[in-house]
Amino acid sequence: MSAQAVIDSLEFARTGQTLRGSLPIPTLIRLQGSLFDGPGEVWFEVKGGHDARRRPVLMLEIGGVLGLRCQRCLGRLDYALQLSNTLLLVSAGEVASGSLDEEDAEWVEASGELDVANLVEDEIILSLPYAPRHGEGLCRHNINVVADGAVGSAFAKLAALKRNNH
Repeated sequence: MSAQAVIDSLEFARTGQTLRGSLPIPTLIRLQGSLFDGPGEVWFEVKGGHDARRRPVLMLEIGGVLGLRCQRCLGRLDYALQLSNTLLLVSAGEVASGSLDEEDAEWVEASGELDVANLVEDEIILSLPYAPRHGEGLCRHNINVVADGAVGSAFAKLAALKRNNH
């Protein structure tokens, strides 16, 4: 998708249309604050259809690799993004009346002008881990060398100082 796509979500679902494309990560402005850096792109596929109760839905598949900031070492963490979600299309009246079932947790308000790029960006943001981290022992930037050449973390250095003072 090179240009910004806007769809009539109910018509899209009713006719079972499919839209595939990719978005450059730097164009996803709201996502930028969660990233270590922003090169690359994410791909997506949006399919219209109906659920088992014949209600209109949008089925999304989103993938790519995002460069997140590891909260342990503050270095780059390559995060494999692979999302699959089904969103129920609901009217503004259903939202206001609170008539949605408990099982209808994933929904979006139906719109005659639904911006697909914003929908994809919303789904990515909602799927990100709260505190992304490399696996235990996999951080490359968290090893420090102390004055005598020993390797240790900042907490190990503090523990050594505490032992030396007592």
